[in-house]
Amino acid sequence: MRPPKINCWEYMKCGRGPGGGKTAGSEICPAAVDTTFDGFNRGTNAGRSCWLVAGTFCNEVVMGTFAKKRESCKECDFYEQVHAETGTTDVEIASIDISAFTHIGRVRKTNEDRYFIEKLADGAILLAVADGLGGEVAGDYAAEIMMGKLAGIHQIEKGHEQEQLSLLAMEADLAVTDKKEKDPDLEGMGTTLVCVLLRGRTAYWVHVGDSRLYFLRNNTLTQLTEDQTLARFLLAEGEITPEEVPTHYSRHVMDQCIGCGYCEPETGRLNLKNHDLLILTSDGLHKEMTAEKMASILNRRTDIKTKACNLVEAALKTGGNDNITIVIAKNTANEKGALMRKSKLCGQVPVNGLRSAKA
Repeated sequence: MRPPKINCWEYMKCGRGPGGGKTAGSEICPAAVDTTFDGFNRGTNAGRSCWLVAGTFCNEVVMGTFAKKRESCKECDFYEQVHAETGTTDVEIASIDISAFTHIGRVRKTNEDRYFIEKLADGAILLAVADGLGGEVAGDYAAEIMMGKLAGIHQIEKGHEQEQLSLLAMEADLAVTDKKEKDPDLEGMGTTLVCVLLRGRTAYWVHVGDSRLYFLRNNTLTQLTEDQTLARFLLAEGEITPEEVPTHYSRHVMDQCIGCGYCEPETGRLNLKNHDLLILTSDGLHKEMTAEKMASILNRRTDIKTKACNLVEAALKTGGNDNITIVIAKNTANEKGALMRKSKLCGQVPVNGLRSAKA
């Protein structure tokens, strides 16, 4: 006789069921390690274990969202519902206002993007966007591994920010590569990463792949990162001209990613002024519009939440062929607090030690 199902949030006794912000006093249940589920939807500890709300994890145990590889999960309505949701987060930490938005887009069946927001033990703020690569299932697992690595950071040593951010990316690269080597079903998976550490008035960043970091100052939008694509490599080698890059096939071919096994992270730093904006995006957003279009939306007299929503809407109107994710942080020197406001299924929003996530 088949044993009765036990919902994983009951198994973990964390009291967190489905519903996200709609569930009083808790987030959506994050799940435990995959072995806990004993066969997923047919197992003892399965319940709705399709990574429950795709992209969450409990007790800092990394989760993935490759439930569709399991026969028992392929027709799960709850799994489809999870990936159809959009996610938004609005938070104010000290003198930084942050707004994030992720959308599945108009074409994809799953959301492989992740975003991350965390206040570290020493008050520094960590922001990130990761865009999973290698298929609608394995890609979000790679991005989830990246989120788990970020969630494990409690402090970054002062004076060594760029070095440690680079090391973080390389460690994640090895972790994703190791997962691929152990499971043939995950072959080809990887993820991009753009990550920013805000400490005082300085932003330190690390970048792998073609997600981007921009900043806006005095109505001028500047792209801080360069896409690590084959087109960029060919341009540097003199094989193609700058005029050819926008239409060359190689602009879509990744030269570097977390999971390639040999990633070479790029890092940098920026001194911030009051009212500067930092903008982290997955390519589902910035490849749908020109820099001029982005700047025009960012320069409107609106709050950053509206700016983020308007940018996502613009990308959807243009095509929405990919998952779309954006994180905007604004330096507001005279505003203080650590208030967290959430709507629908929130993204990775740890404040004062709390962690949650959204695909």
